[in-house]
Formats: sequence, C-alpha cells, structure tokens
Amino acid sequence: MDLRIAFYVCIALLVILLCAGVSRRPKDSKEFFDRVSVKEIQGFLAVFIIFHHILVIFENKLVEPGAMLFFYFYGIIAVCFFFFCSGFGLIKRWMTDKNYIKHFMKRRIFTTLVPFFICNYIYLTDALIRNIHGNSHFGFDEVICSFFGVFLVNNQMWFAVEIMILYVVFRIVFAKIKKPLPGILIMTATVLVMMVIGFFSGHSVTSVMSYWFKGEWWYNTIFMFPLGMFYAYKEEAINKIIRKGFWIILILSAALFYLLDLLHRSLILRSIYWTEQMNPAHHYSDKLTGLCEETLFEIVFLILVVTILSRVKIGNPVLKFLGKISLEIIMINYLMIEKLFFLYTRYGIGIYLAAVVASTILAASVIYLIKNIVLERRAGLFDGKVT
Repeated sequence: MDLRIAFYVCIALLVILLCAGVSRRPKDSKEFFDRVSVKEIQGFLAVFIIFHHILVIFENKLVEPGAMLFFYFYGIIAVCFFFFCSGFGLIKRWMTDKNYIKHFMKRRIFTTLVPFFICNYIYLTDALIRNIHGNSHFGFDEVICSFFGVFLVNNQMWFAVEIMILYVVFRIVFAKIKKPLPGILIMTATVLVMMVIGFFSGHSVTSVMSYWFKGEWWYNTIFMFPLGMFYAYKEEAINKIIRKGFWIILILSAALFYLLDLLHRSLILRSIYWTEQMNPAHHYSDKLTGLCEETLFEIVFLILVVTILSRVKIGNPVLKFLGKISLEIIMINYLMIEKLFFLYTRYGIGIYLAAVVASTILAASVIYLIKNIVLERRAGLFDGKVT
C-alpha cells in the first residue's frame, strides 16, 4: 500500500467513525455541547492525533510523507478543541454543581495526574533501557527530573502538564471566587503568562526530550481554554445568536476557515516557529505572526464546529469507548509510533498504521483501567458513564 492509498483509507475510516450514528439535533435544544457528545468527539480527535504524531516521526526520520502530510497540518486544531472543551466543562460544572470544587482534586487533577505518571514512567524506563543498550545520553539530573515529571522524556506529554497546571490554578481561584467572570479573567491572565513563558523559551535541543515550555505547541493552542470558559459563561446568549444566524455563520466561518487554512499551511511549510535557527534577527516577530494566525485559525474552527453541532448530534459506541481513553491515547501513542516504526520499513504503511492504532488503543485501555483502580472508580470501558 502506497502513502496516497493509505491516506484515503485513513480519511475514509475517520469519516465513518465520526459520521456513524449522526442524528439531527432537536430544534429546541438549548445545549450544543453536552458532555457525552463532546467526549465522543474527543475520542475521534485522539485517533486523529495518532496520525498527526506519525507524521512527526516521519519528519524526524526524513521519510517523505506524500499525501499523508495532511495530518501534519491539523494536529493543532485537534488539540485546541481539547483545551476549549476542558475550559467549557470546568465552568459549566462549577456553575451547576455547588460541590464541584470540594471533589475537584479527585475528579479532575488526579484523573490526569495518575495516567500522566504511568505513561511518564513507561517512557522513563524505555529511555533508561536505551541508555544502557544504546548510545542515548540520559544524565542523572534528567533522570531525577523525569521521575517527578519536570523533564519530559517524551515531549508529546506536554498537554497533560498544561492541563494539570490549569486545573490547579482553577481549583485555587474558584474556591475563593463566587462569580464566574472574575475567575475567567484570572484564568485568562494565567494562560497569557504561560504563553509568554513558552514564547520566549525556544525549543529543546532534541526532538523528544525536553523541560517544560520548550516548543510552540506549549503556547499556540492554550488560549482556547479560557475561550471555552467564556463560552460556557455566555452559552445561552451565544447559542441564541447561532440558532438565529445559522446559515450566515456557517458559510462565513467555513469560507474564513478555508482562507486561513491556506495561510496556515504556508506558514507551517516555512517553519515559522523555527526561524530562530534561520533568521535570528526576526525570529520573535516570525513566531508572533504564526501565533496570531493560528489563534485566529483555531477560533474560526471552533465557531464552525459549534455551529455544526447546533444542528447535528454526533455519537456511536466506538466513539464513546474512544472518548473514555482519549487522554491516555494522546499520552501513550508516541511510544507505539516510535517502537513499531520497523514495521513501516519492512512491511509498508498499511501494516504499520494498523499496528500503531491497535496497540495504542490497547495500551491506553490498560492505563485507563489501572487509573480507575488507583482512584477507586467504578467507571468501566464499555459502560455508559462519562467521567
């Protein structure tokens, strides 16, 4: 199977996965972002991120991606949706559940913390084994920092770190704040500080191992988190506008998304965030150009998605299953992608893709079950509970 055929197969499977079970949303529906549907979309996007990370590996190993390059461009919009949904869900639950903050540590922070450290120790063990049998240099100070999660043996776990930071700040702020808007403004300020830190931190010297905030991915999607909070705060008013102007908003957002996509692809192909290595005199302005364009690109994408969800309800058993393990998929998939790369060189892209997706889902399921045992939760992989 060549790369073009593999691309079409992947797209077909993703379309089937997303569209199976689609139904028309009732006209009188007041919510477009119910917890079940959002979780299932996250399951779909987690699979998309697997394909995105495969293209990252292709780039690192100097493999010509062909048509599969498509997945390289859009990892950003998958991640921005996760941040948007996280911010939305926090405010939504805080406004409707008076005891939400009381149980927040176990509900949110530990739910992310436990699988993070499980995956972290898997990556750390793998790095130490490579240190013994290979030529990889992994210093003692990095081992200690990795043990506590400060140094990421796999930098693709950055998402869990930022989510945990935001959760901790949310817990501190909203334990004291009684009205949502001041809390949202404080969270927005926190996010802006994190973006500034990431913006000036540059990149790691390696493509895999890194301390926190090294790389543009640490700051080019996180602003969607407070945006999701604001949407939850003004959900009724925003939804009313979308219902009334559905076709105008749909057409305009789709057209603008298309135009911004063309610009986005151009900037990515120019390595806009890496010009520090090519054009030191203007690398901050280049990074700012990329950040501004991608932020607008993400906002338009989210407007388009919310508008579509105002008329369409997405959901099926496979998405429900994947939604439960979406965080675990995001954190562990890079190990499978890297370790199984020999299948690509020996048997081609078809066997490689199937093995990566299957092994990632299996590993993520095991990590999910271990997490539930540690947290003493009863939610299973195939029940109807959303956690």
